[in-house]
Amino acid sequence: ARRTEETGRIRFFEHEEMGSGLAIERARWLRLSNDEVDRLAMIVRQHMRPMLLAQAGGTPSRRAIYRYFRATGPAGVDVSLLSLSDSLATYGPTLPRETWARHLSVVRALLVAWWEHPEQTVAPIRLVDGNDLIQVFDLEPGPLIGQLLEMIREAQATGQVSSRAQALSLVGKWLEGNCGSQGNSSLKMGM
Repeated sequence: ARRTEETGRIRFFEHEEMGSGLAIERARWLRLSNDEVDRLAMIVRQHMRPMLLAQAGGTPSRRAIYRYFRATGPAGVDVSLLSLSDSLATYGPTLPRETWARHLSVVRALLVAWWEHPEQTVAPIRLVDGNDLIQVFDLEPGPLIGQLLEMIREAQATGQVSSRAQALSLVGKWLEGNCGSQGNSSLKMGM
């Protein structure tokens, strides 16, 4: 993945995808299980995420933490640790103190969320399920139900929603704003 720009700057575009492919090959050669291969591929593919969060500045928001673990799942802890190793390997002794401090701060926030309060930002407790949405809003089963459930979980992770009533209200408002008066979707909101 190494490329040298006209200015002489060395870049590694798409190295996480290439590295993931190599990791899969090596893992299969080692006869790792499919779960182990998938986890290893996830770790390598996502290892840049914590550094990108650090480059954004500040502590990651609850939404960013939720989306990070939604994308990485349980491998998020491993991804965080690999990202620190990658940063040290990339910069060596020239690693700027501020860059390292920001990266450590982000990884700490991710690990605290994972280990100390996962039910808040990592995997909020389900307030409603697809059957609830189908019954309350007279919806048909399909992809919309999954999208609405994901919208609720993200709203929980950010602290916008903390009860069943709030979750249903959020969905009702979304349906009203996006579906208008089509069908009974916004009228059947008896809780």
